Amino acid sequence: MDNPLNMQIPNIAVIKIADYDLSGLPEAYQNPNAEGFEDVLKKHISEEYNADGQFTKVSIEQDTLIIAEDLEAKAKSDEGLDVLQRGIYPTGKAIFEGLYAQYPTNPIVLYNLGMVYSDEGNLTKAIALLIDLTRIKPDYVHGWVALAVAYMRNNEIDAANQAAQTAVKLAPNDPYALRTAGYIASKLSEDSASALLENAVRTAPKDPIALLALAENLLATHDDEAIKKRVSALLAQVIAAAPGSKHAERAEEISREFAHEKFRQNSGLNQDAVNYCLKALEKLKGMSPQEIKGTALETATLGQSGLDVNNPDKTYQLRSIPGNYTGLNVVCIMYAALQQVAPGQDVGFDIKAEYEAALALFNQKS
Repeated sequence: MDNPLNMQIPNIAVIKIADYDLSGLPEAYQNPNAEGFEDVLKKHISEEYNADGQFTKVSIEQDTLIIAEDLEAKAKSDEGLDVLQRGIYPTGKAIFEGLYAQYPTNPIVLYNLGMVYSDEGNLTKAIALLIDLTRIKPDYVHGWVALAVAYMRNNEIDAANQAAQTAVKLAPNDPYALRTAGYIASKLSEDSASALLENAVRTAPKDPIALLALAENLLATHDDEAIKKRVSALLAQVIAAAPGSKHAERAEEISREFAHEKFRQNSGLNQDAVNYCLKALEKLKGMSPQEIKGTALETATLGQSGLDVNNPDKTYQLRSIPGNYTGLNVVCIMYAALQQVAPGQDVGFDIKAEYEAALALFNQKS
């Protein structure tokens, strides 16, 4: 065996062939004198060890089986896991594709390569590898979860549901299994969805994916104020747990929809917003273009963190226009500043009618 570092290869096991149970071999090869017996035996044993996540090489010397750890392959696997965790997918993919050619039954290889293919949209390959994984190691919970996700991405929702439910049966308290099964059940409008997602949040209370999935499920299945308050709290937890993520962006979008819905409960113009826009225009009148850009940037940045536009008791501090302002006031200042810096810019909160009413009053005064 080539060992350029002159390292001693650790043996996992040394077994006399005469002492090895050959009943697991195909019947034609259970006789040590059969042609091809040694190759079939080595392949059989290698697959057994590799199916347990080990990288092994099997040799036969003087009627003795020598099962040794493949240190090079183990090092490659560790390297592949490291680069995948750091988000370097092309390198990780190449490493695990190389390992797959050598160890096509190793769960570590099948799982990670299957996940890479799934994430890059190569779903046919991903599903095939992950099916192999769940066949070889049927108690591998996260293998079933990964298979469910791949099926879901491939729009095979029923197959995804079956895989996710298998994962939950294997591990009733696993947060990844619960959130995946709950999300899929919600897509199927199954009554079990909310209970699965509630359990997912209970087991992983800071998981933004589970929190958001529960919030969206509750929003889709309930329409009362108590639930909306619960949803608002869940959305705030998502934003706090993963600021700047796509999950936080979705939570912020729903929060803005909530705020706008409440803001528009009464028909006609919101007079507070008209007054705030008018005051904003008056303040901006005496500012330079650069100062207005600074105000637009500061208020937009503050808005990304979420503004409570319906609570007059909560205030926010601005540096560009010193003072404390309600959430609605900040939105109005932002809208007025952006109309001068980037006309037509979407601020994520529709106060166009109030701004235009304020602008008409402002022009009358000027």
